[in-house]
Amino acid sequence: MASYRIYRLDGGGRLGLGETFEAESDGDAVVRAQALHRHGVASELWSGGRMVGRFSKLGVFTRGPG
Repeated sequence: MASYRIYRLDGGGRLGLGETFEAESDGDAVVRAQALHRHGVASELWSGGRMVGRFSKLGVFTRGPG
């Protein structure tokens, strides 16, 4: 199990509030993060110092670099 964190982005695009959870893989983490994502607010999914990807305000997920 790996630790993941989903951060909501504030109006200036900076990381704001976050929520930590564990998942077996990036794919599982994306599914879990979709349930935590708040519609109308962009958010980023991280595993340690690696950005897994970003959710748009509409909830569309885009994988991060690497």
